[in-house]
Amino acid sequence: MAKLSRTLVLDKRIRSGITVPRQYLSGVDILHSHVGVPKMWVFKKGFDIAKAEHALGELLKHYPIVAGRMKKDEHGQVYIDGNDAGVDFRVYRCKGPLPYDERKQLGKDVKKFYEPLMMPWQIIGRDAPFFQATIHEYEDGGILLSTREVHSVFDGTSIISFLLDWSKLCRGLPITPLASFDRGVVIEAGRANANNIGFGGGFLHPPVGQAVAISARLGWRALTDMHKEIFRIPADAIQHWKTQAKAELPNAKLSTGKLLTAYVMRTLSPLMPTGMPRRVGIPMDMRFMGGQMVPRDYFGCALHHVSFELSERDVAHKSLAELAELCNPPADQVTPEAINQYLGMAESYRQKKAIWKLMYKPAVDTLDAGIVQNNVSTLPVYEIDMGRGPTDWYETWAMPNRMMTMLSTPTKDGGIDLHMSACRAEMGALRKRLVADGIV
Repeated sequence: MAKLSRTLVLDKRIRSGITVPRQYLSGVDILHSHVGVPKMWVFKKGFDIAKAEHALGELLKHYPIVAGRMKKDEHGQVYIDGNDAGVDFRVYRCKGPLPYDERKQLGKDVKKFYEPLMMPWQIIGRDAPFFQATIHEYEDGGILLSTREVHSVFDGTSIISFLLDWSKLCRGLPITPLASFDRGVVIEAGRANANNIGFGGGFLHPPVGQAVAISARLGWRALTDMHKEIFRIPADAIQHWKTQAKAELPNAKLSTGKLLTAYVMRTLSPLMPTGMPRRVGIPMDMRFMGGQMVPRDYFGCALHHVSFELSERDVAHKSLAELAELCNPPADQVTPEAINQYLGMAESYRQKKAIWKLMYKPAVDTLDAGIVQNNVSTLPVYEIDMGRGPTDWYETWAMPNRMMTMLSTPTKDGGIDLHMSACRAEMGALRKRLVADGIV
């Protein structure tokens, strides 16, 4: 990892000029934590930085809550103070040409470009912005844009909508932001179901000692043995799987996500502990789930977590198509009743200021013998155009748990870029299998 030669030329706090009333975080927001997840956007042709700076200020007029700060009220409840304290915008000039694209990925260099993560004690009651944009401009005009958002304020749908609107303003286009900024709709839905709670498939309330041990384990793995690699799964390989599956199971509806999940699980399972079921956790967007508990245009955190199990034997012996057919969460986890129960539990614990006692069951269950599967291939990651063409390449950092994230390829040709976080041995096994099968 070569040393980064850069000079800071702009460090600015950008504000909207608008203040708005306080907004309490929902239990779902708080459950997803205040950690900021860095994202890297490569623009080989660069863009007009002055226009981007101006557009960000204009954007905040439509999203004034993003310029606020996290605080606690006299009862200890966490809220966003819409005080227009602003977001951070930094620009560095770098020596040499832009070195990164899909052929030369950032890899470990990601660590050069993102700010340290924010823990709750670093954001609540502090002057900590919810959004940061850092630009590294190289001598050939290429730009690496690093963004970081606080997860309790944004989920994936929210941050992509925010960035798309920023890019439209950079191009002088009108925007229609997500209209529902009121987290009260989630809080009220939770209150309405406060008597209909249960742990179900979503939550765990482990003893404090066990929770500390799980968190410590995640932290230790992240520091010592979790790695990130991106594997290109071409469209023709995916189509080959689907053709084979159709011939084998004519009535099955097997998506790309199910087939790829089955492929990865079958490859990694031999390295997982024996005698345990193989589990898959899936974050799902409540905006698009049955029952419409959360508005389609909601801005906030609207993720519901589900999971399913596969037997060790099935993973070892079933065909890819047969295994993919089993890659479904139980029906009772995705019903309106399950979502109501989930919202009720989150709100009940928020009212008691006890959200910190909860953990997402899928994340814990997949630690030993499982994978978190995050399919964001429909998010328009490669439609963010700051004025001189859309993003050429996108990356993020390694997750602390075993995770497979599926994105479309930059050309949106039907292929999938598999962003894989796993330990070194697992990553080696997956790479070897993909090569042996002629996929990469």
